[in-house]
Amino acid sequence: MNEIAVLTSGGLDSAILLADLAKSNKTRPIYVRSGLRWENEEISSLQSFIETINNPLISEIVTLSIDGSSLYGKKHWSLCGEVPAYDEPDENVYIPGRNLILVGLAAIWCSSHNISSIFLGSLKGNPFTDATDNFIQDYSEILKIGLNKDISVQAPYRGKNKIELIKEFKHLPLDKTMTCMQPVGMIHCNACNKCKERRDAFEMAGIQDKTKYNNEEN
Repeated sequence: MNEIAVLTSGGLDSAILLADLAKSNKTRPIYVRSGLRWENEEISSLQSFIETINNPLISEIVTLSIDGSSLYGKKHWSLCGEVPAYDEPDENVYIPGRNLILVGLAAIWCSSHNISSIFLGSLKGNPFTDATDNFIQDYSEILKIGLNKDISVQAPYRGKNKIELIKEFKHLPLDKTMTCMQPVGMIHCNACNKCKERRDAFEMAGIQDKTKYNNEEN
């Protein structure tokens, strides 16, 4: 069985994708560190999620690294300071070239480890230019040329939204995932844009949200 790679953040979308693909594929979760403030909690959540679903087809997490401060500056909100608040629009959480970095680093690693398929959990409605179908298709072709390898990049959930994913995969331990930009320990802050997006999706899906949020009893 050929191994495939899944870019995983520990968030709800990519964790679901990992579990979904691992039903019939040997999967290699790849996590990219770039110094963002929430990474320690994310990777801990990812490890907890993987241990809970206990699928032998999921390989050990590969962690790749790049210095985000050299790209965005040490004062960028993703590294320090205030993150976009609960009621701010999705556009305010944009991190320039995020998928360029994630997919590019993953592709380099995969090209050296005989993995030809990379999957990412981009959803319908993602407003950023490096998450569009055209970007994914074109970047895949560029990587093939640049690495001289038959690398494909796929985003199988581009036609789905978070509400649909929660409904379809409600049987998974979704409370083990982390979708927060300033977690309080391993608890969602309940004050950032991502917490609102997560809470709203569970509510609209009509599924009980077992996530632990700061300053709230569950």
